[in-house]
Amino acid sequence: MNSKYLWTALAALIFLNGCNQDEPSTLSTAVEPPKTDVELLNKQEWDDNRVYVTKDNYILMKEANGTIPGIMKPCFVVNSAKEWPREDLSNTDSYDLPRVDFRWDNGEFTNASSDEKAIYEARDKIWSIKTDGTDLRLVTDFLDVVPPRAHNRAVTVKMMRRSPNNRYLAWSNNVEKVIFDLETQESIVLGADRGHSQFLWAEDSSYLYFEDRAKYWKYEITTGKTTQMNDDFHFSEVGVIYGGKRYVVSDFGVGVYDEKSDKRLYGVSIYPKELQEQKKEQGYLVITREHSLQYELKSRSISPDGKYAWGESAQYRYFINTETKEVKLEKKDRKKKSQYRFFDVLGLNADYVRSASAGSARQYKLTKDKKLFSQTQHWGQICSGHSATLSWLYNGFANNGAFIKEGK
Repeated sequence: MNSKYLWTALAALIFLNGCNQDEPSTLSTAVEPPKTDVELLNKQEWDDNRVYVTKDNYILMKEANGTIPGIMKPCFVVNSAKEWPREDLSNTDSYDLPRVDFRWDNGEFTNASSDEKAIYEARDKIWSIKTDGTDLRLVTDFLDVVPPRAHNRAVTVKMMRRSPNNRYLAWSNNVEKVIFDLETQESIVLGADRGHSQFLWAEDSSYLYFEDRAKYWKYEITTGKTTQMNDDFHFSEVGVIYGGKRYVVSDFGVGVYDEKSDKRLYGVSIYPKELQEQKKEQGYLVITREHSLQYELKSRSISPDGKYAWGESAQYRYFINTETKEVKLEKKDRKKKSQYRFFDVLGLNADYVRSASAGSARQYKLTKDKKLFSQTQHWGQICSGHSATLSWLYNGFANNGAFIKEGK
């Protein structure tokens, strides 16, 4: 492999070797200090051309599959998460592109119950990365909420949602529902219910809707006040508040509400026209098991401004324009090329989409009709541990929503 790619990786990730440090104002006449462990490791010739970041962590550069040949992407090997840089809100370089949060157990599971480090590395943590595959950061290992213990090594992250100002991360595991503050590095436990998790942030990040004990709640950031919402209040695990409107991607379509008054403005249904006509005539629609199997959206996504939504049922994939109320669909068929697959992460204006997997990133640039793939990239960005999943977009308006910078 050409060595220029390795040093390009280092240049693109300069924070890993001490970003934001001031340059010395004068030349030193002192004797050159001994080389660090990392420098010594990087002087060695490695068969895989690895570049060490710390003595236990390194980067591999691999060529991405896709429509543009020769694109090199970093693949991260993290054997010591505590040595890896955390996401830093003050580092503006981290936010020049959209980013995704994801869960990753960076170490292999071990039965050595007395090995605290192995237990720590093997359990879930929340990480973030730019949509071009660079600037990997550790967001939280939530040691202040669930410290690693031999009898509690399993911390399974179920969901995460970042606030629009990037500062707060709402996440849940199999018990806790938590807000993590990246600025103070402190956590607030909202609930401890094993039931379903849902989060939805205010447009200005001042409050959070969440579900706990089968009820909907509103948590206010500045006051810490928690208020139970009315039974007829609607939000879902996939939604966004933007432009004063609350967009709710439900099981069978999208509902749009005025956020201030909570008045339902309109809805966009994914049902076939004949079923929609039945609903008009009867005043309601009886949801049968057959309907649920065919149409119920098991996977969903929404763009940062709520204009576009996507969903996948057992038999269909849907692409929805919430402004024009147009619904495009395709029937799932393994023999045909899909037009709406891997839309789990939907970018601004639906210009880019990517899959929910974080271990192996599938990313696509769409054509103007939002249907055919104009450009594809597929690369493995995680090269250690067991699995990395649950990618969720934030900072989605950066770079005008484009997932990569032009010419890269």
